[in-house]
This record gives sequence, structure tokens and C-alpha cells, in this order.
Amino acid sequence: MDKIGVDHFFDMFVASAGRKLREYLSNKPHHEYPLEELEDRVLRRRVEPTGAGLRAAGVDGGIGVVRLSNGHHVVLARAAAVGPDFIEREFVADVATVDSSSLPWAYLVIAESLVGIRALEKHGVDVLLMDGSLYAKAVRLVHNLILTREFQNLYYVPELATALYSFANLLKTAQVRGARLVFVSKDHSFKLLKEHVVFEKLAERHRDHVFQKGLLWYSVLWIRRFRKELIELYKTARRQDYGAARLMALLVTQSVTDSELLTGLLPPRHYTVPMLVGGCDAYMNYKGINTVDRLVKAAEERLEDSLIFRLKDSFGSDVVGRIREALEAVPKVYFFYVRLSDDAPLLVELPAEGAKMFDGSPVKAFYPAAQVDDVVGMLAEQYRDPIHYNTWLWYAHAVASFKAGQLAEYAVYLKKMAEEVGVARRVKMAWGL
Repeated sequence: MDKIGVDHFFDMFVASAGRKLREYLSNKPHHEYPLEELEDRVLRRRVEPTGAGLRAAGVDGGIGVVRLSNGHHVVLARAAAVGPDFIEREFVADVATVDSSSLPWAYLVIAESLVGIRALEKHGVDVLLMDGSLYAKAVRLVHNLILTREFQNLYYVPELATALYSFANLLKTAQVRGARLVFVSKDHSFKLLKEHVVFEKLAERHRDHVFQKGLLWYSVLWIRRFRKELIELYKTARRQDYGAARLMALLVTQSVTDSELLTGLLPPRHYTVPMLVGGCDAYMNYKGINTVDRLVKAAEERLEDSLIFRLKDSFGSDVVGRIREALEAVPKVYFFYVRLSDDAPLLVELPAEGAKMFDGSPVKAFYPAAQVDDVVGMLAEQYRDPIHYNTWLWYAHAVASFKAGQLAEYAVYLKKMAEEVGVARRVKMAWGL
């Protein structure tokens, strides 16, 4: 008879996980790829102290979800902005009657944007540090508005539009106030820089149109037609140009990210020359929906679908107008990596003021003229170790993230609230968000 409280699976864990981990560590094929050939393409600069004395604050947030016994969810999103002499907080709660993985994330974007706007307006910060990727947030929000074929996301198109509008308002507020937004990502899986430098090398060897598209778009591998063409080129190159074949193998290998590449090529206390990135999403360009007008038209169709599912004739506000206003405000991005220790580099992004993301002109290229030295110096001053990689973002994370005990306490209160209005239900926890 098994004793309760004893982990009878531990020996199986050691055997199974140990075997797989040994296989993983012994089979990492990075030596097969020509990483050293890309070193001259990864433009870099040394991190220098600036002594600018910038007044900074950090913004981070957390998501909690409580599941009701009828399958509906109570979505809880909260965010905090933490500075030298202030803490601002924001909380958003809603009941999701339709399950959607995008809705909690959209509410998180809203909460972080609102608290960031208050930090800018009330506390006069020079730099507002945001957790996560500017480019990834903007593109994911737009994708959710134009590509949502699933019922769940179609239902919540208005909420996703609100998230995009809130995010755009944060960008506009910073610009009006003369403050700099700095988006910092510790955990990232971009392959944008890797793909660009590999395509540069391939375009010098061969004049195939796929390589030219790869220089402009991120990522052509998402398009099936281009994937097939690359595989055919790879097969030919294996017989005729082994160097190009190795580069194409590196390109297709999804396990080699920018972080993996730069851990080998970017020395500590250095950062990559910023890239100017904007409107380069491969899917949007391939489908020809890379301008504000075309994106708004695609979003209108999704809004019509949402009205059908909600059994409504119209929405109470001008959702289409807000989408257009938000898309007009999203800028191109200065995209670069900063390596401050032997740990993996941080991804850093800044809005490129005066350059619109969705102007129909895709760009993905190194831009040495971007002035980022003061931001890099500030990040270096605030770095402590791989865990405490930024002072203010760490404080904001500590304030805003949900603790297990807190979420359990919220669930108890939600159950009491339901009982008070005569709708007592069994409340279950939903972890994993």
C-alpha cells in the first residue's frame, strides 16, 4: 500500500529525465553550424557608463484566473509601476463566459498600459521600463484583430481592440511627455537578428528572391511556400555549395535563437548595433495587409463576426475608429541586445519616433544612427545579476506578480461574493497562466 505524502515517482523521474537530459546535452548540434562565419555581421559596441542620472521607473504585471464550476473564468490582471518615490497600481477583473487564451493577456496589456500612463503623467519619469517586447506585443495584438478565425478570439475582438488602443495611448503619452519607453525582455525566443545576418550571407552567394524577402521580412519561414523553396535550395546547395547549405540549416533550425547565437558571438559588456524594425511581419506582407487602411478593413470583418456571436447590432463605442487611431500611433522599433555578464543577453527595444510601424514599408536593418548609449548605460548601472537583471523591473515584478496564496485568497472571496448574490458555485483554481 502506497504511503500518502511519499513521492513514489522520484526514481522514475531520475531515470527518465536524466536519460533525456544526457541526450540533449550530448546532441546539441551547434558545432555543425557556421556560427563563427556570422561574427563579422553582428555589429556591436562596448557598454560605456553615461552618468546621465535619469529618473527611471519599472512596470510589470501578473495574471490570475479562477475557474468556476460551469466552465467560465474570472480573469484577474494587475500591474504596478515602481519608481524611486512612488508605486502606482492597476487592477482589471472580468468574467469570461467564453474561454480564450488571448483575453487574459489582453487585460494584462491594458493594466500595464494604464499604470504606465499614470507613472508618466503624475511622477515625471525620464525613462519608463516596460517588461516584455514592444514589437511582439504590437504584432500579437494586430494578429489577434485580423487573423482570429477561432470562435473564442472572434468573440473578444472588442477587448483586444481596447488593449491595442491602451497600448498606443501609452506610446503617445510618453512621446508627448518627452519620456523614453524602454522595453526589456529577459526571456525571449526571437530569431530576428539570426535570420537577418544569415540572409545577408546567403544573398551575397545567391540572388534568389527568397533571400531578398528574408532580408525584409520576419519570418519567411512562417510562409509555407517559402519554406518549401528554402528546402529545395538547401537540397541543391548540399551538392553544389556546402557553405550555403550549412547557413540554410542554421536558418531553419528553430532551436538556435538570437540568444543562443549571441551567447557565442557577443562578449559581456557589449551590445549589438540597433536594428530598425517595422512592418516586417511576413504574414501581413505576404497577404498585402501591411498598411493602416488594409489592417482596419480586416479588423472590421472580425468585428462583424464578433457582433454575430454576441447577438448585437452595434457596439457602444467607435471600435473601428479606435483601432485606426491606435495603428497610426504604433511606431517602428529600435531593436538590440545588451549583454551585461556571462548570462544570456537582454533584448531591449525603444520606439523609433516619427517612423510608423504600419506605413507599408517593411524594414529590418542595422541602424547605427540610433542614439541608445544613455539607455544602455542606465541598464548597466541597474544590473545586479541574472535574476535581478534590472532594479526597477525587479521591484515592479515583486509588487505585481500573483503569489499562490494570494490567488487562493481571491478565489475564496469570489466564492463569497457569488454566494451573496445568490449564485453560489463551486470555485476551482486554474493554474498555468
